[in-house]
Amino acid sequence: MSHFARQFIVTAFTVVLCSAPASASGPYPDRTDDGLERIESKKADAVYWKEGADLGAYDRVRIDAVEVSFRKNWLRDQNRDRRSPSDRVSSDDMDDIRAALAEAFREEFSKELEKGGYAVVDENGPDVLLLQPAIVDLDVTAPDMGGSQPGITRTYTASAGEMTLNLDLRDSASNALIGRAIDRREDHAGGGIQYSSRITNRAEAERILRSWASILREALDDAHAKN
Repeated sequence: MSHFARQFIVTAFTVVLCSAPASASGPYPDRTDDGLERIESKKADAVYWKEGADLGAYDRVRIDAVEVSFRKNWLRDQNRDRRSPSDRVSSDDMDDIRAALAEAFREEFSKELEKGGYAVVDENGPDVLLLQPAIVDLDVTAPDMGGSQPGITRTYTASAGEMTLNLDLRDSASNALIGRAIDRREDHAGGGIQYSSRITNRAEAERILRSWASILREALDDAHAKN
């Protein structure tokens, strides 16, 4: 795997599930084409839920393949000012980022869910919640390419990047859609300017993934506590 793959940067995504109905605001409708109703959420841009669905029915979780796509023209924009061929981002680099991000998603979600007592499994079942994550509009502001002159050129950014998560939740036994969360997040580098490197990018990605995985675990905990 390339140097670039090992330092990908991801901004945050989140899912929070709650029960109170709410009026739609912004670009999101009150109801999806597949019959989900929008519900109130303070931690995601939009959350939709199937009436009567209950997270408390699920003790295990299966994570489907994570689909990852970049912001339109991201590759062109990244290479516009890269003069050295060794510093240019390739389509192979993008493939590596997709694979690395999908792997990190699975690792961080698995650790957080298992910490809460929810086994992450590969099979379907009546007590298995299926997650179908799609990360879209991924925008890495300053990827650390690990170039030919390390230590000479440094990049400082106010924002590491941004992305949007579209997360579907399904009953794995029936494949019925029970919920959906949509959220765009931008990382602001702790509110200031910071040096972007492979190490800082990786640490930030893991921190963000861990944070949002904990929201899903807490939603499962709350649902089980009510049963």
